[in-house]
Parts: sequence; C-alpha cells; structure tokens
Amino acid sequence: MARALANGNNSPTSVTPDLARLRALTGGSVNAKLSLLCALVLSAGALTLNAQPPAGGAPAQPVGEGEGGGRAPPGPIQSDRFRTQYLRLGSNDAEGLLYEPVNPGPKARIAIVYSFPGDNNFDAPPGRELANRGYRVLMVNHHGVDESPEVYGPSISRGIQYLRGLPGVQRVVIIGHSGGGHLMTFYQNVAEHGAAACQGPQKVYPCQGTRLQGLARPDGIILLDAALGAPHRMSSLDPAMNDKDRKRDPALDMFLPANGYDVAAKRAKYSADFAKRFYAAQAARNARIVDRALERLHAIEQGSAQFTDDEPFVVAGMSDTPAGARLYQPDLAFAAHTKRPHTLLKADGSQPEVIVASVRPPTGMQFAAALGTLNVMSDNSTVKRFLANDAIRTGPNFAFTADDIVGIDWESSMNSAPGNADGITVPALVMVMSCHYLVVPGEIIFDHLASKDKTFAAVEGAVHGFTPCRPEYGDTVKRLFDYVDGWLSKAGRF
Repeated sequence: MARALANGNNSPTSVTPDLARLRALTGGSVNAKLSLLCALVLSAGALTLNAQPPAGGAPAQPVGEGEGGGRAPPGPIQSDRFRTQYLRLGSNDAEGLLYEPVNPGPKARIAIVYSFPGDNNFDAPPGRELANRGYRVLMVNHHGVDESPEVYGPSISRGIQYLRGLPGVQRVVIIGHSGGGHLMTFYQNVAEHGAAACQGPQKVYPCQGTRLQGLARPDGIILLDAALGAPHRMSSLDPAMNDKDRKRDPALDMFLPANGYDVAAKRAKYSADFAKRFYAAQAARNARIVDRALERLHAIEQGSAQFTDDEPFVVAGMSDTPAGARLYQPDLAFAAHTKRPHTLLKADGSQPEVIVASVRPPTGMQFAAALGTLNVMSDNSTVKRFLANDAIRTGPNFAFTADDIVGIDWESSMNSAPGNADGITVPALVMVMSCHYLVVPGEIIFDHLASKDKTFAAVEGAVHGFTPCRPEYGDTVKRLFDYVDGWLSKAGRF
C-alpha cells in the first residue's frame, strides 16, 4: 500500500488513500494507480513542484510505497525480499518507483536507473529482478510520448542524483531496454560530453541543449535488446507508398507474392534484385521525407507556417510498432547473425563463444492486412518530433544484410544509438535476445562503443520481453539477469 506523501522537508505526511480503491478505479494497473494518486495530490495542491526545474534541479522526494502486479513476465512489485517507494522527480512530468532490498547487502552499494521514453515503467522486469538480487533500482516514468530525447534527460539526471544521496550508494548504472536503449545511449553520451554531443552540422536536427546542462554522469550503462532509434524507425518506411497519390508501386511491394511474399507459409524469400531495388527506393524516399520536414521547419521558424511553434507531420507507411516495411521480419536471411563470435547463454548452462544466430520466427506477415490503417501503418507526428526522433541520413547503398546494416550516417541523428555509442566511455554491457531481430543491431551498437570495458552477450531463445520463445530454451529471464548480476558485481568494475 502507498502510505505517505512527502512535504517540502522530506518528512512523510499520511494523506494517501487506500490503493485497493485506486485499483478498482483504474482497472488494476499499478501504473494507473500511482499516476492517479499523483494527479489527485497535485490537483489538491498537496505538493508544490517546479514547472521547469534545471537539469540538476530539485532532488526527488519520497511519496509512498506501491504494490501490485506486473507486465510480462508477471511478478510482484512488492515482495518479502524488496520494498518499493514512489517518488516525484522534481516536476509533474516524471515520477519514479524505487526498489530496495529489505536487507541490503554488499550489492546495494550499486544503484540502477531504468527508463523508457514515454512509457509506464514501474513494473518492468529489471526492477524486481535486480532488486531480488540485492540492488537498488529506480524505475523512471515519463509522461508524454515521442518527445525529443532531450526532454527526458532532466528527470533521469534527478533520479541519478537521488540515488547518489542514499546511504551506502557508491556507483550508479543506467539500464535501457528496447526504446530505452537509444534513450540511455543518448543520455550517457550527453552526460559525458555535454550538449555538444547532440549538436553540430552533422545532425539533421541538433538538440537545443537548454535542458542538458550539468546532467548527472552515470558510472556504467547496460543495454538489453536495445533498438537503434531513428534508424529503426526509418527501416519501417514503405518504399511502395507514393507520397503524391498514396497508391502503391507493385514493383516495390514487399507484401506481394510476385516479389517473394508467401502468404500460406507466413514467411518471405526475397531475391537479391528485389532487395537491392527495395532498399535503394527506401533510402530515396527517406531522403525526400527528411527534406520535406526540414522545409516545413524552415517555414515555421520564418513565420510563414500556419502555426508558430510546430505543425502536424504524417508519414504514410512508417511505423514504430512491429509493423512496417521491414524485409528482415518475414525473411530471416536478413539480420540473421552476428559478424563475430560472442558469448551465448545456453539453456544447458554453458556459455560458448560462437557466431550468434537469431532463432526468431518470421513476423510482420499479419500486418499486410493493415496496410491502409492510419494507426498501424503511419507515423503521426509533428515536424519537430519527427526530426528529433525519426530523421536520419541514408545513402544509395543503404541495406540490411545477413550480418550488418550499411549506408546509414549514424552520426546524423541525435536519436541514433550507434551514433551516441561513439561517445560512451564508461563500462558497458550489451545483451541481445536471440529469438528477436535485434541481434545484428545490438552488435552494431556494441562495435560503436568507445568503452575500454565492454561486454556483449546473447540469451539463447529469449524474446524481446526476455521470456523463452520455446520451452526448450528454459528460464531465459533468470539466465539474463544472473548474467547482468555477475557483470555488475565483478570485482574492480564498480
């Protein structure tokens, strides 16, 4: 149960309603319960918050404790091994849930910040899994979706500062999963080098940097099946879509049987010729769309647009969901395996050094029926949000191969995980789930890391959400977080 709210002096005040009633009001979601609780308190004027605190601004303050169920894999937010406490992170646009061991041991000196852009993170697996293993973990939750990466920086910084103020904490490590991977590489790069890391003429859309001064610097970074950011979104762009009349070009349609799409087998086999034409057209359409967004940005800045701050920007045939025009989803010949041997965590407990193969099944076929739907097969954004999150430069040689992605200017987007990895020097762990399509992207991020102490490992048979894709792969969640535990607690690292 959430029990207390903090006043301005950090001393608890008992004003919290029963969470069972909140569960009934919000359908059982702990995220909704805590968000509603915060909203009720804020609307009642119980807390005074800064609307735009500085990056190193007011520290987080305890607000109470929470309990409830979690997302896949399911698990408690409260247990006999750890407790949780709800925090406000200096303003009403971010909040946190702190996991702490009931009986802190030597590992509690290492604290972890987990975050994901625009998502409810309180019950994500890293919190309970690492708290069960003795670490303090702060799950940072942001309000709002698809904001520029720099919007999220201050709350992550305040979370790090809060953890450094806890008794016994000596090191703070950040951790990102999926979209949190490109968020956290952005954060780490800027924390190490300042706003200059996301600015400069090479960027399609440089960061403003006003929120990025004096960000708290983490001591290490962990990436779990990290997405690439803007390159991942760009890879969903459908080259068969004609931006003028919205008609599809059958010569570039990856969902037509004539081009290698097998509806009955639920997979595809694209020829080298089709793939070459597809990727060249995808890169060309991407360049046109980026240029169109920059033209609209110029109009906004010059005052000749309808709106003075931003304007709607819709890209048909582009998706940040598992949909999109990605050849590597139905055709497993693309993004199939790593270039070099890496540690593979197998179900039998062995950890051989091997070329890591993706064992994922073909996917994306079900989205052929959704080609005309707005919510699934379009990017409904604004000019500035598109440029900040999705825009990246591609060349005519852009392509996915069996073990690489070529023809992308990784440094041209501030939301590029490989581009930001170039500036990361702290100890880094990159882990990929072999029953997903991020094995090759994970190796690319790893190769770009400037860290002298960096580790790459794959969990055999784990899906993107860490569970096994087939029973024979065993307890992939335990193998994953046992390995993270071993990496964190290695003598001399932190």
